[in-house]
Amino acid sequence: MRRIQVDKVVINMGVGESGEKLAKADKLLERIVGQKPIRRTAKRSLQPLGIKKGEAIACNVTLRGVRADDFLKRCFKIQNKLYKSQLDTLGNFSFGVAEHTDFGFRYEPTVGIFGMDVSVALKRPGYRIKERKIQKKKLPMKQRINKTDVIAFLEADYGVEMMED
Repeated sequence: MRRIQVDKVVINMGVGESGEKLAKADKLLERIVGQKPIRRTAKRSLQPLGIKKGEAIACNVTLRGVRADDFLKRCFKIQNKLYKSQLDTLGNFSFGVAEHTDFGFRYEPTVGIFGMDVSVALKRPGYRIKERKIQKKKLPMKQRINKTDVIAFLEADYGVEMMED
C-alpha cells in the first residue's frame, strides 16, 4: 500500500492561436504520443494578443498506465534533471520540453518548432477513497505523498537527478 505509481501524465501544447498552426501542433502531438489530442479553448478574450473567448488555442493529451510510463521514460532520456521547485506538496510535478525535435523528429520548416508542458500526478493504492461517490473520505496522512517520497521515487524508478534551485 506504500508503493507509489504514476496516476496520469498530461501533455499540453499551447499555441496561442487557432487555425493552421494549431492543426500542425495537433498532428505533431499525435505523432509523439500515439493518441489523439483534444483542443482547449480560451477562457477569456485578450485583445492585445488577438485571442477571443471560446477560441481553440491549445491541445493536450492525458496518458495513463503503460503509455504514461513509457512517455515518462522517453522524456527523462531527453531531460534527466529536475529542480525541487518543480515538485508540489501533494505528489505532483511538472516540467517542460523545449523542442519537439528532442523526441527524434526531424525539423521541418513548414511545421516550425513546438514546445510542450508535461504535468505528472502520482498516487498510492487507496487514493480512490477521496474520489468515490459513496462513502467519500479524507485521505489519511500516512497515505499522502510528500516531496521526499517523490524524490526517492524519481531517483529509483527513472534515474532522475534532483537539483537545488
